[in-house]
Amino acid sequence: MKVNVKEVSPTEREMHFEKSWEDIEKDYQAFEKKFAKDIALPGFRKGMVPLKIIEKKFGPRINLDFINEKFPDYYGHALEKEELTPVSQPELLDLDFQKGDPLKLKLKFEVMPEWELPEYKKGLSLEKYQYEIDNEDIKETLDRLRRNAAEVVNVEDGAKHGHHIVADVKEMDKDGKPVNESEDTRVILGEEPFTGENEKALLGAKPGETREISLKTGKEEDGVHTFRMEIKSVEEHLLPELNDTFARTVSPETETLDALKKKAREELESYWEKQAEKRLEEQIADFFIDRMKELELPKSVVEEQAKNIYEEMKKNYPSAPEMDEKTAIENYRETAEKSLKWQLVKHKIIKENDIKVTDEDISARIGEMLKDVNEEMRKTYEQYYQSPQIKNQLHDDIIHKKLIDHLVSLAKIKNKKVPRKARLRETGQ
Repeated sequence: MKVNVKEVSPTEREMHFEKSWEDIEKDYQAFEKKFAKDIALPGFRKGMVPLKIIEKKFGPRINLDFINEKFPDYYGHALEKEELTPVSQPELLDLDFQKGDPLKLKLKFEVMPEWELPEYKKGLSLEKYQYEIDNEDIKETLDRLRRNAAEVVNVEDGAKHGHHIVADVKEMDKDGKPVNESEDTRVILGEEPFTGENEKALLGAKPGETREISLKTGKEEDGVHTFRMEIKSVEEHLLPELNDTFARTVSPETETLDALKKKAREELESYWEKQAEKRLEEQIADFFIDRMKELELPKSVVEEQAKNIYEEMKKNYPSAPEMDEKTAIENYRETAEKSLKWQLVKHKIIKENDIKVTDEDISARIGEMLKDVNEEMRKTYEQYYQSPQIKNQLHDDIIHKKLIDHLVSLAKIKNKKVPRKARLRETGQ
């Protein structure tokens, strides 16, 4: 077999390969006999037609079917000889074959480019965010718990400050025609944006009435939107008193209000610690991705990743607008490229540093997950966590954490305290 590979680009290869008739004659003869077994012509029984007649009548088809059947083997041998691993299906550029002549093929396919890890063992600088939790955060948590536990009383004599209004809402255009509609929208009088003039416009509203309000979404005049609200109900939410009884109602394992406050603080600290870890991982990924801007990835791989991201988005947000394949690829191409580059980096660092997950690691993780499981359900959960699918997921989670821990151990880390106000700005609140 003669094989010649041309580098078209860092991610594309063009292959010319040729097999002599002597190399493929036995394969061709065996295929021809197999082909003949299914042929029946007038004057001949099935499988008894002479080969010369079959060749004369079906020659081009035999050649094509033979290539289709043997191509995977021949192509595989050529790739093995050149030590190539395509990441796309081959595109046939040229084909030249007749019985008795060499088989000549010209193909194009994509491969992953060669690349080197950026220097990271000395140049990785990170900021470790330390989100501070203050008494206002605890108060907000308790207020939310009180609202969730509120007694709801229907109001018939008109809405007042603090009341909830449930309405079907229509956004109206300049000609008074509806452009958007939503059902059972809930608003609270006295809470943004239903303060000031907007609150006044709704004070006294009763079930069955229709009110109009104007909301500004910008400084310009075209930022004012008119909404028609068909009032369905008005509610007063009676909040429970903040005491030990309330604490036990919300969380039976807490005996006192102070214990509930402590639990709320611990949960907030745990949540924001996870957010800090996420920010740290984002900085690490950005460090590598920024230094790999010039790395060209195979088009087919990027497009497939973009489609996968879109499908995952659709699954998580079923009401999101539908996109055709081309639009989805364009919208998610950049995200796909960044994701793929980060995956390449992780794979290479894990391999170069021989980072592994042991059975003991997985057992320890399962043990952690079982800590808070009710005793009656423990055996069921144990069996579930032992399933191959869950173990594979745990393996991926553990090796990812080991990788991040490894990179963090090499980095220069500067702690950055984030007080409540800065945290709210960060989250757009």
